Amino acid sequence: MESQQTNNKILGNHLINQVFFNKYKLVSKLGEGSFGMIFKAEGPNRKVAFKFEKKRPNKRSLLKNESQVMIYLKGKGIPAIELYAEEENYNIMIMQLLGKSLESLLKHSKIKKLSLKTICLLGIEIVPILKFIHDKHIIHRDIKPDNFAIGYDDPCQIYILDFGLAKKYRSSKTLKQIPMVRHSKLTGTARYASINALKGFEQSRRDDMESLGYVLAYLIRGSLPWQGIAAKTKEEKYAKILSKKINISTEKLLKNEPQELIEYIKYCKNLKYEEEPDYDYLSGLFSKIITNMNEKIDFKFDWVNKKDIETHKRYINESFESNKLESSSMVNNMNSITINNSKNNISTEENEKKEIKKKGKTNYYDEVIDEGFLNKKENENDNDNDNEENDNENENENENEKENMDMNIHYGRNKKGRKSKVKERKHGQCCLII
Repeated sequence: MESQQTNNKILGNHLINQVFFNKYKLVSKLGEGSFGMIFKAEGPNRKVAFKFEKKRPNKRSLLKNESQVMIYLKGKGIPAIELYAEEENYNIMIMQLLGKSLESLLKHSKIKKLSLKTICLLGIEIVPILKFIHDKHIIHRDIKPDNFAIGYDDPCQIYILDFGLAKKYRSSKTLKQIPMVRHSKLTGTARYASINALKGFEQSRRDDMESLGYVLAYLIRGSLPWQGIAAKTKEEKYAKILSKKINISTEKLLKNEPQELIEYIKYCKNLKYEEEPDYDYLSGLFSKIITNMNEKIDFKFDWVNKKDIETHKRYINESFESNKLESSSMVNNMNSITINNSKNNISTEENEKKEIKKKGKTNYYDEVIDEGFLNKKENENDNDNDNEENDNENENENENEKENMDMNIHYGRNKKGRKSKVKERKHGQCCLII
């Protein structure tokens, strides 16, 4: 691990001030993990984030998985992806530049805790984001403060990050979920992982929701009772964390906090594997606390000021107008499709299939072979990035098998062979540009 971090530092210094794709200049390093680094870059008209992942022989690319999932999701609370590229030694993703993470905001707060109102506002914002992701048949599997950030220009907007461990939990055609099997390794971060995830069970929607409960408990408390546990091995440490989570009552975990926060975690812990969480109920628990405090749902997080709120309102209005224009355009397109179909007696779906076939593209998520997807077992291999100082247990990925996220649709690679791919790479078009 030390060697990897040293290599990352050397590479990071080497990349600063370099220009990529004849457009973006890397200006500073924002952070790094066990699999790569992230940089701030400046272009002609805006700032973006560059994410680098070192290629590992015979290992599945987390960055590729992340880019595919984020492109597929594409909605409120999901950072926009501009480009994904594969170079000789590194995979690169260009994405929307964001502000500080919730972990960073907590560390920079004066009392190292977030206020009850901010916790509730976060719950109100994040629960619908998770519902949006789950409705698209995806689970995140690594919910933690580091994986939520505020907007760079709009600190009232919350984004969810790092979809490297995200996975499709059910068929988009039949809605049948993956069988609940037991794995030998943990996928996710032990500190915030659900009890069932720590036991090694296949994860589902309930696990994301329970993890969010632990994240909010951490943010309001400033720490969790199972942090800093001493153990000789990683396995022993996880066993101790699991034992602590099972044995501590939710009332003790959230002592002196509103009953609604306690009810949130209790509800999530009692969900069945295939059960759909009642997102409205869970979001309503946070709204109820704010009402009981005689406060308003007004985006007044601990880190925002009056100017930030005005900026947020402006962004909302601009987004609303943009959506109206987009909806109007879609209606016009649908009308023209209806007319064309009546003339040619061809359904819209058939037209779409012909268009997809013509372009040599396929929507992986809709055309996945459900049987293979549902019956496939995972081989969970973790890569610990544990740090004694911050106890950051980052357990990782399914590496030995290509998972069901390999959507060739997004990478512009046709069937013309290697020569064509090399030509595309020379022109910087071996990847998706949105």
